[in-house]
Amino acid sequence: MPSTSNPEQQIIENLVTHLKQVSANTLLGYSATGQEKDLDLPAILVQLESINEEQRQGQRAKYRMELNISVVTKTNKGTTFTLLDLTRSIRELFTTGERFTPEVRSVSISETQFDIAPSNAHLSFADLQLQIEVVL
Repeated sequence: MPSTSNPEQQIIENLVTHLKQVSANTLLGYSATGQEKDLDLPAILVQLESINEEQRQGQRAKYRMELNISVVTKTNKGTTFTLLDLTRSIRELFTTGERFTPEVRSVSISETQFDIAPSNAHLSFADLQLQIEVVL
């Protein structure tokens, strides 16, 4: 349920909706550690890391929001390619030049960190740091 009273919440909800174009199984604030049985895979997990006010002019302010985006899947012989495909799709989603919400001024994505589990049926991850500047 979108919230118009909290602009930060609305931005996060729009981000999750945007990421659902890559995978309908996109969850906010969800840790996969120890949750393998409850989690449909592959999945995209979004966690808000920080919000920093960078500049203020009257009622309006520019904020930097940092989020961790994890792609998670069970380890098997195709895990590396699954993670590569999903992270590439996420990167492409943010390089179209279109804003996923009007408040966003810029988006940057870090390098992708892979953590491939050594044995089948364990979880493997690909992590990206997403940084967005918004004016509220």
